[in-house]
Amino acid sequence: MWSRTVARQNNRSEVKRDTTMQVQISTVGIAALIERASRLIHSIGYAEGLYPAQWTALRFFSEAPPSSRTTAGLARFQGMSLGPVARTVRTLVEKGLLARAANPSSRRADLIAVTAAGQLLLKRDPRAAVAGAIETMPPEHREALAMAMETLLHGLLAIQRFPDPDHGLEAGRPAEAEVESH
Repeated sequence: MWSRTVARQNNRSEVKRDTTMQVQISTVGIAALIERASRLIHSIGYAEGLYPAQWTALRFFSEAPPSSRTTAGLARFQGMSLGPVARTVRTLVEKGLLARAANPSSRRADLIAVTAAGQLLLKRDPRAAVAGAIETMPPEHREALAMAMETLLHGLLAIQRFPDPDHGLEAGRPAEAEVESH
């Protein structure tokens, strides 16, 4: 039997080919690789005086539809309770990276906007390093990675009952505040 090991057994990914040349991959090993990549990506997120959660918030308010740019919208997107998310938003407002504006749709929830300083900082987003590493992959690997990660995220979100990452708002548990009554 021919085999090629990507990493050693101890909870690392092991790729083997059986006699029919079919690939057998350890799911525990793949999970270990994803965990390691997640930790590396998280550590890259400590940049420019911001924590990874603050970068996530800054990106969210830059990329989300305008009507979703509220503290509760970010909480739903992240699948977190409102308290820690509100502290993150408050810190970014104090740093001058986000600004609050009145929400014409709700008196209870301010709309959050990225300031010019926040936009400037986003040009040095540490996520670009991750994108750069992905860019070095052949196109077919990038496509396979994207499909696999999307499937993995949807599976994890279903288990955790978190919101859908594509929409950030519709599914999953509601944030502690700003739940609209119909």
